Amino acid sequence: MREPPPAGRPDPEAGARLWRGSVAQRLRLVSGLVLFAFAATHFANHALGLVGLDTMMEVARWRVAVTRSLPGSLILGLALLAHIAFSLVRLAERRTLRMPPWEAMQTLLGFAIPFLLVPHVLGTRITNLVDGTRTTYAYVIARIWPDGMGYQTALLLVVWLHGCLGLHAWLRLSPLYRRMAPLLAVPAFGLPAAALAGIVTQGRLMERDRVLARRFDAPDLDARWQVPPVDTTVAAWGDTVTGIIYAAVALALGVVLMRAAATLRARRFSVTYVGGPTVKSLEGPTLLEISRANRVPHVSVCGGRGRCSTCRVLVVAGEESLSAAGPQEAAALRAIGAPGNVRLACQARPGGDVAVMRILDPRRSETADKHLTNTDVAGIEREVAILFIDIRGFTPLSERKLPFDVVFILNRFFEAAGREIEAAGGWIGGYAGDGLLALFTHPDGIGPACRAAFIAAARVDGAVSELNRQLAAELPAALRIAMGLHAGPLVLGRLGYGASRGMSVIGPAVNLASRLESLAKAADMQLVASAEAALRAGIGLDGLRVETVSVRGVRAELPVIYAPQAADLAERLRRPAAV
Repeated sequence: MREPPPAGRPDPEAGARLWRGSVAQRLRLVSGLVLFAFAATHFANHALGLVGLDTMMEVARWRVAVTRSLPGSLILGLALLAHIAFSLVRLAERRTLRMPPWEAMQTLLGFAIPFLLVPHVLGTRITNLVDGTRTTYAYVIARIWPDGMGYQTALLLVVWLHGCLGLHAWLRLSPLYRRMAPLLAVPAFGLPAAALAGIVTQGRLMERDRVLARRFDAPDLDARWQVPPVDTTVAAWGDTVTGIIYAAVALALGVVLMRAAATLRARRFSVTYVGGPTVKSLEGPTLLEISRANRVPHVSVCGGRGRCSTCRVLVVAGEESLSAAGPQEAAALRAIGAPGNVRLACQARPGGDVAVMRILDPRRSETADKHLTNTDVAGIEREVAILFIDIRGFTPLSERKLPFDVVFILNRFFEAAGREIEAAGGWIGGYAGDGLLALFTHPDGIGPACRAAFIAAARVDGAVSELNRQLAAELPAALRIAMGLHAGPLVLGRLGYGASRGMSVIGPAVNLASRLESLAKAADMQLVASAEAALRAGIGLDGLRVETVSVRGVRAELPVIYAPQAADLAERLRRPAAV
């Protein structure tokens, strides 16, 4: 297993998840990032109009030295062509035009950009290449002010909104981004506003200079804002390029419509969702596309790009009817430790009758608390801190007691431990004999959840000591506990049949926490926790017994900490971790 990240640092696995995808998806992503970086620096240059025209032009001189150099021009040109081409191919590959609202908006904005961008590029970069015109800010502002401002404003806002939607859809897979999103909202709204304000400020100054030039016969003021006529050949190219774009979009849409028409005679089969409904489909679309085409709610955080695994389904029947998992899907499923009958709905294409269960509940509007109390919940994935607690040596003790006494002692133990777990913000996830499973989540992420789990472990330590004092006359020997603590992604859902269905958790992290509890017993320690969970809780490892151990069921070795008493860590929870 990888070394745990330092406290407060992002998990590198989250970064790897951002770059999952096919070669085409990655190229489209990289091309989009290049174009977004160009747009952001371009708009930041616009915003300097609030300072002055000379500042705008001086900064633009350095920026253009990069973007209009041969390497810069090639990178930008190839990025633009690649992004458009991959977008057209993605549109042509669709089996349905139904998609989430944010994706529909991003798609429409994306296809609007070329039509708005062509006149701007022809009037600036192409004009500069053809006749050497210095297309400075003074030249551009004189061309667009005031009649062209509506057009340029639309271009700026469409480009920026399209880029921000794409960036958000990509980065929301990262916990670090989710924490920083409120701060990033400032430049997201502020930069385009400042860019427009900078252009408007200089446009008004240009207007003032021209008025003064006419009034006082000052040709030097007017000459500052001269606009040479656009070459007629360059102007004619505009219609040609726009026509090519229209033809490409029409071709992509035509492919989609031809596929839709072909489905009218295609053989249909059934796709059954556990809990309803059953829909008819045909060979070709993915399970996610089938869900969208039939308005079946289906979670897909990354928009069906195979990066996030939130659309995954448990195949109940008809597994042989699904297409084989490709490298991209296999890598995503391997990263989450999914069993063989779990597939990504955005990648799996059925060719016959199939029955599936959506693992993550699509009812996104519910709060976590409501979700967990819903008796029909299909499942929700959360990062959870897991605390296993077990009484050491309870079997010999129970053999010397009457059944009533055994139940009495256990209930007193569960009551004492449960009270402290709930006080720390956790809840009991299940009981097994003389042990229990406690789970902790937190709105601010896995770090505070781990902290709450360690606090609960320390409180349970104290509660058991107090229980031993109260039951000293009833116990032949004091109760001793062993605890295992770990954190990781789990699926929470109600499992079972009928009225016996209870909230359960599924995932490798549960088994690992159980193994750590067994390790605590073997080492005669009260608590063994993964070093990763400790660092996420803000516990410094200096001075602690830290070992890298082999844990049954885990391929790689795992760094763990040993604590003779869980309460010993209480002081460390009150001071920052050493990184």
